[in-house]
Amino acid sequence: MSQSERRHNRSANTTRALCFQLSASLKRADLEGMVLADEEGVCLATAGDDHACDEIAAHLSLMGRKVGKFEGVLYGPDAQWDIHMKRFDVEGTNLYICAIGNGEVRNDQLQQSINGVARILMPA
Repeated sequence: MSQSERRHNRSANTTRALCFQLSASLKRADLEGMVLADEEGVCLATAGDDHACDEIAAHLSLMGRKVGKFEGVLYGPDAQWDIHMKRFDVEGTNLYICAIGNGEVRNDQLQQSINGVARILMPA
């Protein structure tokens, strides 16, 4: 697939562009959700199950401060999720990206999403 075909969903709005990026990874890996959060646990972008993404975003910065990556089960008050989280840096800011569900090739999808997020957030 050519780059122009792959990137048919574009937006000048940063949040919307980030959501498009996560959504593309979600579809490729057949995940339940993807979430991007900042150091404060603020959800910057999501794709997929809104409830799962909101719950998980609140935990990412707490987990991410202790470990740079995590793969396992995250327990919430009324649910549990299989997750794969990675901490990464864009322009000196720690961000956390998380794949939710038992989808395939999560490491590859996380890295592709990290690259896309960094591209979107880097100043022109």
